[in-house]
Amino acid sequence: MVGAGIRDGRPRADRGSPNPSVGLHTSADGREASFWSSRWLHLASLALLFIGFATAYNVRVPLYEVPDEEAHIGYVDHILRTGRLPAITDTYEAAGAPLYHASGAGVLKLLGLSPPLIALPRNPQFPGLVPGQMNQYLHTPAEDHLPFRGPLLSIHVLRVISTLFGVGTVLFVYLIARLLFPDRPLLAWSAGANTALLPQFALVGGSVMNDTAVAFFAAAAIYFSFRFMKEASARWLLAAAGSLSLGFLTEGSMIVVAPVCASAVFFFSPLSWRRRATAVALLAAAPVVIAGWFYLDQLLTYGEVFAADAMRTCPGCSQSPLGPGLPLGDPHYRGHFQSLLDRSYWFAGGLLNVFVVDAMYQFLDILAGTAVGGLVLIAVRKNLSSLQRQGLLLLGALLLLALLEVLFVSVRISYQPQGRYLFVAQPAIALLFAIGFAALFQRDPQRDHVAALLLPVILLGLNVGILTLTLPTVY
Repeated sequence: MVGAGIRDGRPRADRGSPNPSVGLHTSADGREASFWSSRWLHLASLALLFIGFATAYNVRVPLYEVPDEEAHIGYVDHILRTGRLPAITDTYEAAGAPLYHASGAGVLKLLGLSPPLIALPRNPQFPGLVPGQMNQYLHTPAEDHLPFRGPLLSIHVLRVISTLFGVGTVLFVYLIARLLFPDRPLLAWSAGANTALLPQFALVGGSVMNDTAVAFFAAAAIYFSFRFMKEASARWLLAAAGSLSLGFLTEGSMIVVAPVCASAVFFFSPLSWRRRATAVALLAAAPVVIAGWFYLDQLLTYGEVFAADAMRTCPGCSQSPLGPGLPLGDPHYRGHFQSLLDRSYWFAGGLLNVFVVDAMYQFLDILAGTAVGGLVLIAVRKNLSSLQRQGLLLLGALLLLALLEVLFVSVRISYQPQGRYLFVAQPAIALLFAIGFAALFQRDPQRDHVAALLLPVILLGLNVGILTLTLPTVY
C-alpha cells in the first residue's frame, strides 16, 4: 500500500500486518491486536453509534418538523399512488431528482404499507408569534402511539431508509480515511465518528430527506475514485462511475463531487495519459446516460435545470420554499451567511429555528480553528506519502467546491446557507478535523494519537444534551 512503511520520508518496518484469515491485524509478536486493529469492529461500532442517535431523532422529532420533510413525503406518496413522478404543482421537491423518493416508494410497495402523506394543520402561531412556539404544525399524542400504523408507520419506515443511507456514508468515510492512512486505525475511526455523531447528520438521518442519500453516493464515489487512483483496477472505475450516476439521480449537488473524482483519475492514477482520458470520459458519460434524462426533462419542461422559478411561482402550492437569491454585496453575507451555515452544519433543528446555546457554537468554531492549525503543521512538515498528499489535496478541493456551491446557490438561485448542503463533502470535513487535531500532538503522520478522538467525544455529549435538554423544551 502506498505510504505504508514511511516515516519522516524514510522506510520503516511495519508495526503489524493484516491477518486475512480473520480480518484482524496482528502485533509484531504475532498476538491478536486490540479493538483498534479490527476493521469489522470499527465498522460495526460506527454503524451502531449512528443508528442509535438517528433512531433517537426519528422518534423524538415530530412529523414535518425538519426542512422540506412534508414535501419529500409528498414526492414518495405521489409515486406510490400513481406510479409516476410528480410535477412541481404536486410537491415542490419534484424539482429534485427521484432516486431517493422512488426507492422509498418501492420499499413501501414491497412491504404493502399505506401511502405516507398525512395532512397536519399548520400552527397559526408559527413562526415565533408566541414564545416557545417553534413547531410549524400542530401535533397530537396519537403520533407517538406504538405500534405505528398506517401512514404514520410508512413515514417512520421512510425515515429508516434515510438512516441506512447515513450508515453507508459513515462507513465510506471510515474507509476513505483507512485507505489514505492504513497504519492509523484510530484516525479512521475518529473520522467515521465525526460523521456518525454529527448532530445535524443524525437528525437528517432520522428524517425523510434525501441529504443522507446524496452524501452516501458522494462518499462512495470518492472512495472508489481513490481506490482507482491507487490501484487502477477497472472495477473501481466502474464503481466510481456508478456511484456518480446514482448520486446525480438523487441530487444535483453531486456536481461538486464529479470534478474531484475526475481529477483523482486523470492526474494521479498510474495509467498512461491516453488511458486516463478514456477513464475520465467514462466517468463523465455514465451520469449523462443514467441520470441525464431527468435534467433534460426539467430543462424542457421548466426552461431550467433546477426549476427555481417554477418553485417560486408554484400555482396551487401551499407554500413557496424558495426566496430570491441575494447578490454578494448584500449585508447578509457580512456575518449572517457564515453564522447560519456554521450553526446549521453542527445542529439546527426544526425549520432552522431550534439551536443549542451560542457558547457551544463558539466553542466548536475554536475547535475548527485549532484543527486548521494542525493541518498547517502537516503541510509544513511535508512527511506524508504521495497518496496521502494527493488524497488530502483532493478532499480539500471537495470541501472548497461544496462551499462555493452553497454560495453560488445563495447568489443565483435562493439564499440558502444550510450546513446540510455540505454533507457531500463530509469525508473531507470529518478526516480533516481528525487529522488536524492529531497533528498538534503527533509529529509522525503515520502514527495514531488519542487527540483524534477529541471531536467525537464532544459530539457525543452534544447529542445527549440536544436529546435530553434542547428538544424536550421545544416539542
